[in-house]
Amino acid sequence: MRPTRRRVVGSLCAALAAPALLAGWRRRPGLAFAGPLPAGSAYRRYLNVWSRYLSGAPVDDREALALLEHPQSFAERRETFPEAGAFGVFTSCTPHRDVFFDCLDFGLRWLTAPDNPDPALPPLHDRGQLYSWQWSFWGRAALELYEATGEPRFLDLLVGAAHNVLAARDDRHGIVDGNQKRVVKSWGSVISFGGPPMRGTDITATGLIALPILQLANRLGARGELDEEIAGLALDCAPGFDEYETFYVDLPRFDAGCYRYAFIPQAIDPTNHMNAFGAGLVELYAFTREARHLERARKLLNFYRNSMVTDDDGAISTPYEQDPDFRKRPRSEWFWKMTVSAELPLALARHGLLVKEEEMIGIARTYADVVMARPDGINAMTRRSDRPRIIDFTKPLDSETPEYRSYVPMIAAGLFFVDREPRIGHKLLRYMLHHPQWFANGLFGGGGAALLARAYSLRRGLRL
Repeated sequence: MRPTRRRVVGSLCAALAAPALLAGWRRRPGLAFAGPLPAGSAYRRYLNVWSRYLSGAPVDDREALALLEHPQSFAERRETFPEAGAFGVFTSCTPHRDVFFDCLDFGLRWLTAPDNPDPALPPLHDRGQLYSWQWSFWGRAALELYEATGEPRFLDLLVGAAHNVLAARDDRHGIVDGNQKRVVKSWGSVISFGGPPMRGTDITATGLIALPILQLANRLGARGELDEEIAGLALDCAPGFDEYETFYVDLPRFDAGCYRYAFIPQAIDPTNHMNAFGAGLVELYAFTREARHLERARKLLNFYRNSMVTDDDGAISTPYEQDPDFRKRPRSEWFWKMTVSAELPLALARHGLLVKEEEMIGIARTYADVVMARPDGINAMTRRSDRPRIIDFTKPLDSETPEYRSYVPMIAAGLFFVDREPRIGHKLLRYMLHHPQWFANGLFGGGGAALLARAYSLRRGLRL
């Protein structure tokens, strides 16, 4: 008898110890657009307070405290760090869960709802890049907040957005991938590299976009909360990981493998792209227990390892791009690229697979002792021997371009390694206390990675 999708989903749920929930599961609707962010929302009020602090306008402490998850941290830090002003103290404190919810509720509806009329957005089926760099992190932030608070509103938001994201996939609309000249089960975008625009999909989008859904299924399975709806969403992600076999390059001499870049097939995909895909493979293996997914992730990990440069103290860096013969040693990747490269070792460590503890410590030391080495700024480079590119917090904001300013809050992603190197948390706290203007809107303005890191902080009780 041929297995049906329902039988496959049911067997996966049973394997993940959640069969009791299958009978009572409900399908959540996809998110609909709810209009502009309400003026009285907690998130809008948080942005208003942060902006007034930035401009030097007065802010009543009671107004600020109402927007914090741990109001006592405000008073404690003012006493412990008397040299820091109220602006820095406010920026350093974890926002209230309602602030997070209002931000994600608006953002995920704006990004994924098919009825959003915003002309600034590309068509629904061309949002692969937006889903990669926003949904992937916003969705995982919602998961962190659900686990931190136990409040179903975060779970409903995540699942509703996931339905929208999967419905926007290329194969649901019959759209041909310009790179592969066929319909691909992934999410495409129009990209230009200084020449004619190209529309296609790639491994980066496939891995990053699937991560919130696969992590959700695995973490709910571990809690005994997995239901058929969420297992089905995870199962729907699986075919996308087999769509890029023509780009895969096996490297038996190094027991490794890599991918050619779908948009530029003569080039090897950047390290962070492959590691994002590898992280998705790890979560897919954890969900399906299909060994081939872990084996491919292992090959990508070995490619990553072969490109590593290790300092005397164990700090680890890798280049943005690496040739498949490992003959070159290009300069290190920017720290915001490292944030994505770290997805693979972090995924493996979460499941107790393959990655070595000294490798995790090495990445943590790169954050603490290379990128965050200075008390008054950060180094955009991730290797000591490279010429530093300092973002100096003592200078005016306009000393850097808007692009570089937007990267600064992503340093908060170092918190994912704080168990290996507690100084990361201490240094991030002092940066926000003394230079809050560089952490736009209290980390809400620093892209998805910064928001995810702040949600992780709430779950872990880091109070950052």
